[in-house]
Amino acid sequence: MTDTTPPAPQIDADFLEILNSDRVSERTRAIMATRAKADDPDYAPRYFSSEAFAVLQALFARVLPQEVVLGAARIDLAARLDQRLSGPGDGWRFAFLPSDAEAYRQGLSILNGAAQARFGHDFAAISEARQDELLHAIDAGALEAKAWNAQQLSAWFSDVRADAVQLFISHPAVQGRLGISAIANGGDGFFQGFTAMGEGVREAWEPVRAGDEA
Repeated sequence: MTDTTPPAPQIDADFLEILNSDRVSERTRAIMATRAKADDPDYAPRYFSSEAFAVLQALFARVLPQEVVLGAARIDLAARLDQRLSGPGDGWRFAFLPSDAEAYRQGLSILNGAAQARFGHDFAAISEARQDELLHAIDAGALEAKAWNAQQLSAWFSDVRADAVQLFISHPAVQGRLGISAIANGGDGFFQGFTAMGEGVREAWEPVRAGDEA
């Protein structure tokens, strides 16, 4: 049987060189090593039900198309969010929404219910165009449910997008592809920092964003 699991993203050599240099602290290096671990292709959700997890996977696929940065490789953003929600959160939430974990549970249920009501199928089973139709309606405040009003749904959806970007961009392979060098702000025992800062300004040791000239 052919394995169709997308490959895990690989860290570019120039970013790996910086990651292993004395410009990065041991603590930061350890955090990035954890983030770089390949996702389990047979991951079983800890917090979400199987149904909710399938909705979340489909939702993240529409919110953040990874191929633009990673090509054929993939990061399992849904699994990483599930792991995060299984532990303590960051303590921030909209006052009119429940905790992050409960908000996701309710929001995904509402989204799936809206797909069933409008198209007769689960959110994960409808076409990408129909998925986008529902998501654009939520973003525009044009969709509400019995449990949540349009403002609550729209706010939750903004959290979904923020979480997707945060989880994606925290991966060292993504940072390397995008030329992000914020990890190199100082090694152990001394402050190193940057001497040149500004939009489009790059120091000689920093990685080059994929597609840009060195």
